[in-house]
Amino acid sequence: MNHDKDILLARYFGGNATKAEMQELESWMAASPTHQQEFDDMTQLYMKLAGPLKKMPSPNRANAKAVFSNYINKSKKLDSQTTAPKRIQFSKKWMAIAASIALIISISIGIWKTPNGEYEVTVIAKSSPKHELLPDKTEIKLSGNSKISYSSNYGKKTKKLKLEGEAKFEVGHAGIGTLQVAAQETFIEDIGTTFTVNAYPDSNYVKVKVSKGQVHFFSKTDNGLIINANETGIYDKKTKTFKILKLKLEQLIAKGMHVEFKGMVLREVIDIINKAYHVDVKLAEKSIGQRKITVNFDGESLDMVLEIITETLELKLNHENNNYLLSNKKEGDE
Repeated sequence: MNHDKDILLARYFGGNATKAEMQELESWMAASPTHQQEFDDMTQLYMKLAGPLKKMPSPNRANAKAVFSNYINKSKKLDSQTTAPKRIQFSKKWMAIAASIALIISISIGIWKTPNGEYEVTVIAKSSPKHELLPDKTEIKLSGNSKISYSSNYGKKTKKLKLEGEAKFEVGHAGIGTLQVAAQETFIEDIGTTFTVNAYPDSNYVKVKVSKGQVHFFSKTDNGLIINANETGIYDKKTKTFKILKLKLEQLIAKGMHVEFKGMVLREVIDIINKAYHVDVKLAEKSIGQRKITVNFDGESLDMVLEIITETLELKLNHENNNYLLSNKKEGDE
């Protein structure tokens, strides 16, 4: 019974007692003046440990008194106990019980407040892409090995989220605020409708490609730049600089590629080459895309660019029609 009583008191002090439990508490108090005194002492102890009781129902003391009034009148001895009840000392046992109640209270309040509190929502795409629809109707296609996180209050006042990896955003316009994506040390603020962000932790670059509309690409220390539709913006983490690739990419077919890659992972290099030369270069093994390359291209043809890459990274190139496949060299390959 003592164990049940401790749980009952803990639920009462935690503000979680049901109507039936309140009636059970009143019956327990009515059974003995000692119980009433024990409840009063525990209330005082709780107020010392946790502060005043807030929004907590009070036991019906009148009902409790009525239940044991006849019992009081039958015994003078019991009546004398009621006149001068014995104070319960705060022994080690009492302090242990109080500590247990305080712990249960803290857990109960945490669970109680969670539905109304703010918390972080995290969406992770492991090996395969994942789609997520945000409260403002923004559609996100999250690439593999990527994740986003945002507040449960997203769209109520602001629309901020964090990205690690790569994701494509089809921006919705419900809710309050402007979509802002935090990617590594940069921020991408939507001024349009569709854009893709590439921000892997192991890359020296953050890349933003805009398909429709505009975005503001910036950092805490640099106002950055505005990226328009069909433009790609790149942020160099080492030099802390922004640049747009549009003009160079438009000239690539006629004049060759004029771009410098410094420690860029191969998957990003291949993405730029595909857009520049309108080809489809693929990687046979995913691990190849993680390899980094530092090279400068100044007007070379596509064949020369791919030859330089294969020689630099010791890869094998297979070419059929307008499709190219880069793979690791196997024993016996020249």
